[in-house]
Amino acid sequence: MNTPVSPALSVEEARALRAVGDWPALVRRASALGDEELLREPELALHAAVAWRRVGQAGRALEVARLLEPVARRRGDRRLIGDVVNLTGVALWESGHAAEAEVRFGELLDAATEWGNEDDVAVACNNLGVLANVRGRRDLALTYYQRALAAYQRLGNVAGLSQTHHNLGISYRDLGFDREADSHFRRSIELAEEAGRDDVVALAESERAGLRVRWGDGALAGEMARRALDRFRRNADPTGAAQAIRVLGLAARAQGRDGEAEAAFDEALEIARAHADALLRAEVQRDRAALLRDLGRTDAARESFSDAMQHFAQIGAAAEAEALRAIIASLAPDAPPR
Repeated sequence: MNTPVSPALSVEEARALRAVGDWPALVRRASALGDEELLREPELALHAAVAWRRVGQAGRALEVARLLEPVARRRGDRRLIGDVVNLTGVALWESGHAAEAEVRFGELLDAATEWGNEDDVAVACNNLGVLANVRGRRDLALTYYQRALAAYQRLGNVAGLSQTHHNLGISYRDLGFDREADSHFRRSIELAEEAGRDDVVALAESERAGLRVRWGDGALAGEMARRALDRFRRNADPTGAAQAIRVLGLAARAQGRDGEAEAAFDEALEIARAHADALLRAEVQRDRAALLRDLGRTDAARESFSDAMQHFAQIGAAAEAEALRAIIASLAPDAPPR
């Protein structure tokens, strides 16, 4: 049995906290340790870094992951290497460094293929699919997701299948196939419930709520988004909560409650800024800007559209960035006060 690295936190305790998803407790306990103490036991450092990312501290997660990777490579621990490389890629992506994230996910896919590690192959394919989808390369994204599905099916990994169906739903939504998207989100929820992955249930519920907004049912969208928000908050997932709040804003707009919508967008934006999530910030600012424009607050709308454009460009979402550039060019300035 491993002995505690420090009275503050043992490997066994960190493992248990991660297993139940008590990320705030794990972060609080790990924060009492210095980097040197964490790195004495690489598994402990990994659990801590994952927890920092899950509570929206991608920068701190990245710091620890970069310190941990050479330790893992010296030990030749393939499982740890794969986990650290993937964590580094995810933290880079969430921080808006899409090109660097793609390199790390590609490294993971190559190594996992060489090592015959189907689980890491699936993880890498899912993450590469997310990047491809954001960049508008939907066919490539679907190819990656199908490879991930095949790997998870061979492994019997229900949790992995749930995550992949969630990702497929997003790609089909972005292609305009809303019914197919909703089917994948429903399948994601079924599998996530079977696997006990409440976090994935929340993600898929939030996406289904967004589809209801597109279909004109703001009331149902609001109900579904509130359920997702409750789950995100139980799971201490601030960026997930912000996405659900963004959808609540869209649902309020669909019902003509613009004041409520603006408050929701402002709350989601505050969370996005606090956690440096580039995609979240881009989506919130885009939706917030559209509301401000429709309310006649053109200068404020222009500022928000510009911020959204910059963050979409930062993650390689060129089509979204160009669409916003065209909108910005079409905006007239606010009329001067009389």
